[in-house]
Amino acid sequence: MKNVPRPYTLVAELTHRCPLSCLHCSNPRALVPKWREISTDDWLRVLDEAEALGVVQVHFSGGEPLLRLDLEALVARARALSLYVNLVTSGIPLERARLEKLVRAGLDHVQLSLQSAHHARTSTPSFPKRRRSTRRVSERRSTAPGSRAP
Repeated sequence: MKNVPRPYTLVAELTHRCPLSCLHCSNPRALVPKWREISTDDWLRVLDEAEALGVVQVHFSGGEPLLRLDLEALVARARALSLYVNLVTSGIPLERARLEKLVRAGLDHVQLSLQSAHHARTSTPSFPKRRRSTRRVSERRSTAPGSRAP
């Protein structure tokens, strides 16, 4: 068998749940209800297997990954495996305390999705909440020089 290139990145879509209903989104929010989402133990196994395959970074996304109560545990496992950890989020549910917990667990980067500042594109007036999350991430980064702050 010839050398098979290793995968570089795992995009882990943790949930279809989302606080928004953006017109452009292809997320099938009703496809998998919360009670049928992949369990924490199964995600931990997936992370272990991905690292064994050669993956070096993981992008936790969704829906809205911050709606998973086990996100810190998943981030911690990825960090323990020396994976680069990215969070892809709308930022809507991102509170300062949760951001700090995620950073302590090993979060390297936050990617805030901001497709539109116009409320007409979503069913939720989201721009002020997204701006607040952007400030929180920026403040966290600027107050932690030399750290792995997102």
